[in-house]
Amino acid sequence: LKTLPFLFQYPPAVQHLVDLGAVEFLSKLRSNVEPNLQAEIDGILDGLFILPSEDAALYPASYQTRQTELPQQPEILIGYFPQDKSNFQQMEVSPRPMVNQTVKCLKFSTFPWLPLTTTDRHVLSSNESSLRSSNHTLIWNTCELLKDVIMQDFPAEIFLQRPKIVQSLLSLLKLAFGGDGKHRLALQSVSCLQQLCTYLRNRLNFHRDPGFFSSKQDVVSQNSSLSYCHEVRVAHHSQNPSPGSSSPRPSVVGRTGQRPRGDGQDWDAVSSSGSSGRVPVNSRVSVHSPLDVVHIDLPELETEDTLELQFQQLSLPQFCVSILESAVPLLRTGSRQVIIRVLELLAEDLILIGEAISEDIWDDNSLFAIDMKEKLLVVLGSLGDTVCYHRSGVSSDQPEIVLVHHRMAFVSVSLFAVRVLQMLLPVEKAGQLLPEPMSAALFLVSLDMPISLEYPNIHEAVVAYLEQLNSENYSIYKRTAEAVYSIECTCNFLSDVGKEGERNLLELVELADQALGSFSYHQHFPLIKEIICLCSKIWKSAQASPLLQGESQKVFLRMLSHPLLQVKVETYNCCLEIIKECLGVHNVTKPVSSLCNGIHFLLHPKVLYEISAFGIQEPKNEVNAAARAILLYLLQGRLMMTAVTWNKFIESLCPVIPVLQGYADTEDPLGNSILLLSKGSPEAGEGALPSTTRLKSVLRLLLVRKPSVRSLALKLLACHLTREEGADTKRPSIDARVLSRVTNLFIVKKPIELKLDDRRELVIK
Repeated sequence: LKTLPFLFQYPPAVQHLVDLGAVEFLSKLRSNVEPNLQAEIDGILDGLFILPSEDAALYPASYQTRQTELPQQPEILIGYFPQDKSNFQQMEVSPRPMVNQTVKCLKFSTFPWLPLTTTDRHVLSSNESSLRSSNHTLIWNTCELLKDVIMQDFPAEIFLQRPKIVQSLLSLLKLAFGGDGKHRLALQSVSCLQQLCTYLRNRLNFHRDPGFFSSKQDVVSQNSSLSYCHEVRVAHHSQNPSPGSSSPRPSVVGRTGQRPRGDGQDWDAVSSSGSSGRVPVNSRVSVHSPLDVVHIDLPELETEDTLELQFQQLSLPQFCVSILESAVPLLRTGSRQVIIRVLELLAEDLILIGEAISEDIWDDNSLFAIDMKEKLLVVLGSLGDTVCYHRSGVSSDQPEIVLVHHRMAFVSVSLFAVRVLQMLLPVEKAGQLLPEPMSAALFLVSLDMPISLEYPNIHEAVVAYLEQLNSENYSIYKRTAEAVYSIECTCNFLSDVGKEGERNLLELVELADQALGSFSYHQHFPLIKEIICLCSKIWKSAQASPLLQGESQKVFLRMLSHPLLQVKVETYNCCLEIIKECLGVHNVTKPVSSLCNGIHFLLHPKVLYEISAFGIQEPKNEVNAAARAILLYLLQGRLMMTAVTWNKFIESLCPVIPVLQGYADTEDPLGNSILLLSKGSPEAGEGALPSTTRLKSVLRLLLVRKPSVRSLALKLLACHLTREEGADTKRPSIDARVLSRVTNLFIVKKPIELKLDDRRELVIK
């Protein structure tokens, strides 16, 4: 690709490349390569379309500072509306500018220079002065004329090369904020500029691939200029052409034949293409304008300084940015019609921006690039202010029509702003370049749920930019998004858990886990009971997989230790209700096995430890009372349990006994039930604590603060020592007087201050 541009200075080489099908090949290749290579291919295609010196040539797709030499030979300049060949003025035309400096941030800069005759210039000058008039009717009619005639008769680039009409149209946009119907003139200007953007895009496409606009009848609409040209030629085939009709209509590019139109369909290109070569001049039939019929004395215009005009012309990037600067403020008007029309204009302008400006502009330090960057940042700041304005304009005390207007504007402007960012600003540069108003606007858009649902790609882009811009706002967004997702999971869980038939329990458990994160927002307490019932159902089934049981247990433990007190209260109360239902005395006449399995989700060391260590210690009375009741029902419920369930309970309880013994008490029902665990006899058999575990529990009771508990522990210890196998053969013999002093064996006279982090000291020596 880098070699091909060197061949452009040799016309035969260019012609040979075209004959080989280089245009078609590169056009197809362009869509399959990276953006930086697309720009190189565009430059090569531009070079392939450079005509020999007698034809107009397309400037390279980059911004150029020009050096020219004074012309030595004058040539005849012919324009759009000639009255007679004898009236043509002899004017000077400067040669094509030479490239001196290239700004790499631009994909396309200027169109080929098109000279105009006095008649052509008079048409433009007349419209320029009309647009500057104080007569609103004249301005309105001029805009209509521009749309219906002038912009279709002149190639679109003429209005960039002579930018006074464009500048007048841009100045008319300010009338959008005025009264007395002035906003209608602004809408007319918007319509003209939108049409110009469309025609510029067509002209740009034409210059890149003239063959794209075919003159064949089957690929051209009946209303197009090409079909009209064909009809005119056929209609005059059998007639003898008059001198007027046989005279060629001069073209703006300096060749005879039909003139280029603003829609990008150049009849010159059509007539000069194909295998038949150029059609003879006298075989053409021209379509005359009203100025061809009646002779009008035109005022004298000064001779054009072509070099000065070329320096004053608007490049395509300048035109695009000028529209942004002038049109974006109109998005804050109170008129829905104005906002819609301006957004349509900006949508067309955005397409041209993508064709003209590269995202590399932020790394370019040329004067042109610096100027463009400053203007773009101002525009982005204005867009951000506009988004915030329409977002803050929504309040409950306003009429519905105002709310709808602000909401529509907020969504529409937000979408446009994000698309501008996507086209021009790489995400990694957002933190360095984006103005504060745009950062605030992106934060508001990121939190807008309807936009995230309707435009997920836009939402993802907003989040990516926000992450680079403001870590605090991004953190708020993340927490908000998690809460929203959690609420969505809550709704899905409540919807699915009530469905009949077979359900995916693992998915339900995952939804329940996610739902807990948003409970502090919705506080829907029936959710807790549904989750606990689901956990009970899972552990009740013997066929449940260990994975499913483990995941459900994690959710249940989160509920038992939830930071929100109301969740813990509801969780403990629900568990207590289930235990009462399964182990209550009203179930004496019912089959035990069909009931007690419902409490299996509680019979696990982790669950029992959570209840014993934290539930009972909870300051809130509703929680600790429920925790005590749960443990009491379990400890006293042996008769209501199957042997399998009780053994499962004892097995799960063994690791938790050291914690439970802290609540041992001879006067408290729960404490007394805990003491009974340490009582055991060989006759108790299956279902009692293992002997080693029971001995350890008795020794631990000697550490309890209450003397009554220590006395009971001493009796249990003596009983254990006397009943163990071979007790009568062991020495020393058990002396009651010695054992009586064992009660206070681990009680010190002077309290010891325990330092849990200091492991070098022994507390008990």
